[in-house]
Amino acid sequence: MGFKIREIETECKFSSALTVEALSRAIPPDAIRQVIAQEGVGETRLRRLTMVLVVWLVIALHLYPTVAIGGVLRKLARGLRFVWPDPSIRLPGDSAIAYRRSQLGARPIVALFHQVCQPMATPQTRGAFLFGLLLIALDGTTEDLPDTPANAAVFGRHTSGRGAGAFPQVQGVYLVECGTHAVIDAGFWPCHTSERLGGLRLERALRRGMLVMWDRGFHDFDMIVGARRRGAHVLSRLPAHVKPQRVRTLADGSYLAYLHPSDYRRRKHGERVLVRVITYTISDPALPGYGEEHRVITTLLNARLAPAREVACAYHERWEIEIVIDEIDTH
Repeated sequence: MGFKIREIETECKFSSALTVEALSRAIPPDAIRQVIAQEGVGETRLRRLTMVLVVWLVIALHLYPTVAIGGVLRKLARGLRFVWPDPSIRLPGDSAIAYRRSQLGARPIVALFHQVCQPMATPQTRGAFLFGLLLIALDGTTEDLPDTPANAAVFGRHTSGRGAGAFPQVQGVYLVECGTHAVIDAGFWPCHTSERLGGLRLERALRRGMLVMWDRGFHDFDMIVGARRRGAHVLSRLPAHVKPQRVRTLADGSYLAYLHPSDYRRRKHGERVLVRVITYTISDPALPGYGEEHRVITTLLNARLAPAREVACAYHERWEIEIVIDEIDTH
């Protein structure tokens, strides 16, 4: 295979020629230009540091978490400077970067995220589908933030009997495609925000043909109802204190039952949702939870199309999101 040195057009400006080719396969430059125009943060004249480049820079910050923002820009520009006609060209300084980043704001990055971060699996993707439904997992995590007064004011700190935590923290909630580990939605709130609130917000990304899974910490009547309104099915762990109203037992040992909202007035008005309850025990002594009785609920009510054993095993695919969070935090 032949290669050639990149050719630079005579009238081209350095900022326009600087790209992140490894990322542009997943994040099309046209998508960046589109969200900049939509959010009204474009420039009327071409600057040394264009808004498109600022977006690339913000994204690249997460590839070099131990490098200051000016150093990240130098890393992005290194290859281009090797072939640029004037190798002594100066890059924008830290103050210019900070000013342009403030001009950009968060909204274009959020809009770009929602445009680009979509389900990726195909019917050929291993482990992506079950019962003809796309497997999706929901979970939350708490992350440390830089110890600044602004972060502490906005996001807060956890406290204990020994005092306040060393760092401000943010409550993150992710919605992940199990088969590809693609994050298809995410939200971040002050650290004292309930995970459940984040889960309710992220239901905006659910749609028909999905099977969404969450653990018992997310159990909520409104989350189940909300997922069904969007056409998605639910598979989740049932907390011990929740007592479903049994309707009838099915041939595979699972049973249909009604769940009711926790609010007494809503229960009195007859609000309820029909689910299927499956109880099982883990028979492998090497696995966590061995010997305990586990209860999962699902909105897949047909025992013939979704047998109890397969549904119970499918719930453990939810752990894929734990791996995704570890990949984000560690790798």
